[in-house]
Amino acid sequence: MLRILVVEDDEAIRSQLCFAMEKKYDVTEASNAPDAISEAEKEPFDVAVVDLGLPPNEQSPVEGLKVIEILLSISQCKIIVLTGQSTKECAMSALERGVFDFLLKPVKMEQLFYSIERAELFISTEKELQKQGVEKIEFQVKIGDGLQKLRELAEKNIILKVLNDTGFNVYQSAKILGVKRESLYYFIKKFNLSRKPDA
Repeated sequence: MLRILVVEDDEAIRSQLCFAMEKKYDVTEASNAPDAISEAEKEPFDVAVVDLGLPPNEQSPVEGLKVIEILLSISQCKIIVLTGQSTKECAMSALERGVFDFLLKPVKMEQLFYSIERAELFISTEKELQKQGVEKIEFQVKIGDGLQKLRELAEKNIILKVLNDTGFNVYQSAKILGVKRESLYYFIKKFNLSRKPDA
């Protein structure tokens, strides 16, 4: 069953969303950024429905964007933004961070369910590709920065992904990447890569 985190400070909206989704999904709720992050650190979610305007800055997207960044740093969940903040800047900020979808309030439950079903399709497809040895690695790049910067960014992301997957086992990572350990040590130093501290 798909695990969904609902991050919404409005109790009435949060209750409505959770009630509608609980029939089909395993739903956890949070009313603010600290609670959302705490829940995500306990166990990863497949999908997170996140309001951008969270306390103590309900009129600003700052708290919601912070939640998005942290969720994506500790998991591969699909994030669906559900917000009343309809400015282009809010949408751009959320999309730049890698959200899966952006929905405006008031939203019809059919819209939200459709977005969740799309996310579920992406999740199952990505899992199937992983079984086949295909890994998805995403990064943001500005056109015009040049091919050298793009190549280095791709190298960094691939190496970091493999290192994290192996628990920073250099021997095993070098074998997976098909490079000598000395070369991998060079890249680790070049990109200043380090293991994330355990939570």
